[in-house]
Amino acid sequence: MTKNKKIIEKTGDPREDALNDLFSESADDTMVITEIPSKGKFYSDFKGIEVKPLTFVDEQKILNAKDANLDIVSKLLEKTIDGVVVDELLSMDKMYLLMKVREVSYGDLYDFKVTCPACSTEINTSLKLSEHLNMTQVPDDLEDPRKVTLPRLKVEAEVRFPRSREEILLSDTDEIHKNIYRFVVSIKGNRDPVFISKALKRMHIQDIKKIVSEISKSEYGVNPRFIFQCPECSHEETMAIPMDVSFFSVS
Repeated sequence: MTKNKKIIEKTGDPREDALNDLFSESADDTMVITEIPSKGKFYSDFKGIEVKPLTFVDEQKILNAKDANLDIVSKLLEKTIDGVVVDELLSMDKMYLLMKVREVSYGDLYDFKVTCPACSTEINTSLKLSEHLNMTQVPDDLEDPRKVTLPRLKVEAEVRFPRSREEILLSDTDEIHKNIYRFVVSIKGNRDPVFISKALKRMHIQDIKKIVSEISKSEYGVNPRFIFQCPECSHEETMAIPMDVSFFSVS
């Protein structure tokens, strides 16, 4: 991971040149990331990803977004990363890059509030993200699509990773049940999507869970969880780091 050196050239516009001169000594916080959870194995011509800080305008658009159907996360990444098409991102990489956008924009320390599940006290909490979000990369031999043996049917199925543009198809349990066939390339060599859809409806739960697990590969990427201990009642619980709009704000 490296920092970019800021290079400023004359534009011929006096105002722009004056503005460039004003900010010429400011630090360039852009970073280039060459190591991501997927190792870039599944992107064309991957050479690294450039991560740029959020601007004030970007932050305000996130905080003031009123369109419930707008994918704020994808819009944010489109403005802050270069080197890979956001719609093609795997979930494991998308989560990791969001952490990096947060780091390069506001620093490694994240302050937020947690309500204790036991005593309901609201606790001010501070985490150093880099210490809680260790990355696990995929093995070199992992492929996409890839074959998996179904434990009950004892046959091979071929599955693939969802891409960022397809996440809405797996947003909840109902959507997963309706759309899982889209991520199964073949079952026992049969690639007909109608056959695959009907076969999935007849499968044992163990086979379905095996396919869902293989599609998500949740063991890779970052695990956004931490151990919370309440200072008021000493209750201890593993909790997810909140990643709502406040994650991309210093307020």
